Amino acid sequence: MQNSKVVTKWQNFLLSAGIILITLGHTSVSASDPTSAIYCQDNDRIFWFITITDTHIGTRGSQDTNRLSWVVHEGKSIVNPSFIILAGDITDSTNGNLFGYPNGPYQSEWDQYRSTLDMAHTDINASNFFDIPGNHDAYSDADFSYYLNNSVQGQATGRTQASWVLQFPYGSYHFLGINTAANNGAAFSLSFPYGDYAGLDPDELSFIGSELALHSDAELTFIYGHHPLKNTGHSEDTWVFYGVAQFTALMEDYGISSYTYGHTHRFSESFFTGATEYETSEPYEITPGVFYTNISSLGKESNNHFNITAVDCNGISMVTQAINTWPIVMITSPMDKNLGKPLNPLVQYTIPKREGNPLRALLFDPDTSVCSADYRIDDSSSWLPMSRGEVNPNLWEAIWNSSELSEGEHTIEVRATGSEGIIRTDSISVVIGSETTHKVDFLAAVLSLLL
Repeated sequence: MQNSKVVTKWQNFLLSAGIILITLGHTSVSASDPTSAIYCQDNDRIFWFITITDTHIGTRGSQDTNRLSWVVHEGKSIVNPSFIILAGDITDSTNGNLFGYPNGPYQSEWDQYRSTLDMAHTDINASNFFDIPGNHDAYSDADFSYYLNNSVQGQATGRTQASWVLQFPYGSYHFLGINTAANNGAAFSLSFPYGDYAGLDPDELSFIGSELALHSDAELTFIYGHHPLKNTGHSEDTWVFYGVAQFTALMEDYGISSYTYGHTHRFSESFFTGATEYETSEPYEITPGVFYTNISSLGKESNNHFNITAVDCNGISMVTQAINTWPIVMITSPMDKNLGKPLNPLVQYTIPKREGNPLRALLFDPDTSVCSADYRIDDSSSWLPMSRGEVNPNLWEAIWNSSELSEGEHTIEVRATGSEGIIRTDSISVVIGSETTHKVDFLAAVLSLLL
């Protein structure tokens, strides 16, 4: 990780100074670089995927299966993600009992889960659907036999953790689904920690470390678990109690970009740099930190059911909302400097004062042929048109002019009109600097080869 940080700092310095360094050597980078986002003209370096969590199949009522069915059928068909991640609590272990008391596991819940996936008729398989266990999937099952025999990934791999890579002409991207559920096979308990002594044991940490080392050449690395990594401040929550310091050290060593989780049934976005002694029994910190996103429950809550994350020229963008919500719009370039927290340290570039700045946004709708998109700068009264991409029908583009804007922070807003006439917007904050402080595409390309 240190090599990666040093290279990035030198690249930023040289690019801001407008200097090209000629060298005969080549510095090896042994980890992903979460600060590698560039503001580029290329419109073919983009992909996206869906994250859901806490389906709780078997919950009293029917919304659990109905919502999962929507995600893997209509949602998957319209969004067309590279894959879908289900981050734990696949089943409820209650068999629909009146009090919602997890006294399972129940094979009937797992049968209902697989039946819901199979009825989707959308080619759900182990290459595009990554389901990892949560605490409800581990109650009274120390061997995770129900998960291994019935989940998509458990059946395919025989493991409770998953590792996969997306390979593109412009680089590879590594993803890890980790098992933070307890390994003690305890039943649900009404006393803290509620039958859920979550954590990562040595074998689980060994798998995580070996996979990170194996794919250390990835452009970016993303990790998904079921539990938060520290005390949330809510008395009903549990978190990763053991192995968290070792796991955080791995995240720092291998340059992880984000950690996404469920469990709490609440939605939040923040930037994670570690925990204090008050927040966990294992104090730890991570520099520069990771995106830290908590997705709400698909099966039990009323909003923030699913997340779409996009990667555009290594810049990350996210949108989280309820099912049956169209259109969906998200700006993918420039990158939002406030994603996670104000002045996010992972956003390394500024926008140059010039006429030819690219703007890209993804728009998802049941009928994109009749959709439209436009944009404005700093709440202007004038909206300017965007054009649908010729190759990617979900991608809308424009060239915007910042040459007359002052240096400093500005907002960009994209307005999308769906096929039913519904309007939704997305906005980001960017920093405009001079042309010489911009990470110029040409120089970045040269330096990536030389350093």
